[in-house]
Amino acid sequence: MKQYKDYEVENFLADDDFVQWVRNGSPANGSIWQDLLTAYPEKKADLDEARTFILHIQSNSSLSDTELTREVNRILSSTSPAIETPVRRLNSRSVWWQAAAAILLLIGIGWSLWQYWPATPAYAYEQVVKSSDLPLTEVASTQGESRVVTLPDGSRITLTGQSRLSYARDMDKRSVREVFLTGEAFFDVTKNPKRPFLVYADGLVTRVVGTSFTIRTGGREVSVVVRTGRVAVYPMAPTDESVKLTEKLMLSPNQKATYLTEANQLTRTITDQPLVVPTESDQKAVSFEFENTPIADVFARLEKAYGLSIVYDKSALKNCQLTVPMSDEPFFTKLDIICRTIGASYKVDGTQVVITGAGCD
Repeated sequence: MKQYKDYEVENFLADDDFVQWVRNGSPANGSIWQDLLTAYPEKKADLDEARTFILHIQSNSSLSDTELTREVNRILSSTSPAIETPVRRLNSRSVWWQAAAAILLLIGIGWSLWQYWPATPAYAYEQVVKSSDLPLTEVASTQGESRVVTLPDGSRITLTGQSRLSYARDMDKRSVREVFLTGEAFFDVTKNPKRPFLVYADGLVTRVVGTSFTIRTGGREVSVVVRTGRVAVYPMAPTDESVKLTEKLMLSPNQKATYLTEANQLTRTITDQPLVVPTESDQKAVSFEFENTPIADVFARLEKAYGLSIVYDKSALKNCQLTVPMSDEPFFTKLDIICRTIGASYKVDGTQVVITGAGCD
């Protein structure tokens, strides 16, 4: 529980609810901040100082609420050594206005420099790269363009947006192939069971042998979406006692892992846009041309094509058949068509699709 009675200027500035309240015009009705002043009137000076600080930034920039909160927190983090007790005795207001000036200067340089500012500084790209003892090479892509990078081991990485990647120049000679990412990239990793491939991205480790997947960092989360093969993901940070991750989280094609950096929380679900998993050259592609096809066969084809698990009551739906020609429709569009035809519905539950329906006469 937040101890508002102990709040000082920096606490107000680091509180997302307070920043949002100021941005909304500081309404009095039903405000916890007005209640705070009623209960602790001695906090008025600190609250007013933090409020003025935020309004000054707002009037000199076009930052969104989320961007403003990140920038305030970033300045707090970067100036924290200078805000120890000896400095605060001198003049806390001068410290905060110096921070405000620093923010405005950075905004003048360009917000784009900070759009991938990590929420977990200890595992931020810059710090992890700096602490590495590997002989690293860095490559980057600029906003609006993609850049394909071929690593020494033959793996191909496609950087998108405004992203950076660092890798060891001699990675093909090392027992473990390690790379560091900030931004977004699609990985097509050359298979080598004897040399695992590890990607470090804002506190999340992705470990593979040979597969393809996408990693995206930014804000306060990291996501990994698997295209082919299998991937293991796990946090770099020690897992909180309440989470109890006893083993690495394994991902299969069309599965997505989301890592919340501040909460150190890792979850797994189906990706928003599942794609047909590429087949071996000697395997026949799955057909979605259905003509009086038993529903069990329909769901079996979907599972095979997309590598996903579909759960349903086989007894209830055993008499259902489908006659619908389909081809390149998205996965969830196919599900919509199938369920509407047989009078059923579906929901995503973790990495499964659950179908429910009364059945067919």
